[in-house]
Amino acid sequence: MLRWPIFLLLAALLGGCGWQDYRQLAAERQSAWQRLQSLQVQRARLALNLLSSTRALPTVPSAALAQLERARQQILVLPASNPDDLAQLQDALEAHGALTQALAPVLAQARLQAGLLPLVQQFEALDSGIRVAQQRYQLATRQHNQLLASFPSSLTARVQGLQPHALLPGLP
Repeated sequence: MLRWPIFLLLAALLGGCGWQDYRQLAAERQSAWQRLQSLQVQRARLALNLLSSTRALPTVPSAALAQLERARQQILVLPASNPDDLAQLQDALEAHGALTQALAPVLAQARLQAGLLPLVQQFEALDSGIRVAQQRYQLATRQHNQLLASFPSSLTARVQGLQPHALLPGLP
């Protein structure tokens, strides 16, 4: 009998200590992460279209195309990484950086071809979307970490066993 009033009192106290804020930030962070992963996979798949469209161009070195194909394959074989696994996160970020570097010379040559401009514009739109998703993820992660450090929500975090999350390296 006495359990219900204690439970209700505890729920009311925890409700005012950031419990709902943690849930909301976790959902925002997860959504931003999934969007980021989806956009990066789209970018790797769009690179296949770029490869097939630029293979016939004499101005694109075959070494650049081979490097782009290797970088694209690396992205596709990586699992959808967990942002809390720092080693896996670092591997994924390095693979995406390699894809960016491999895309640069091929996109530069594609910009010179009028028929490939729509494809180049798709890459630019995807890159913009990736930056926005990265910023959303960083913001939700920062807010979560700030909530962990503030009182009284830090008490709720301690009860729930919540830990700070790592930010994406190299981003503001």
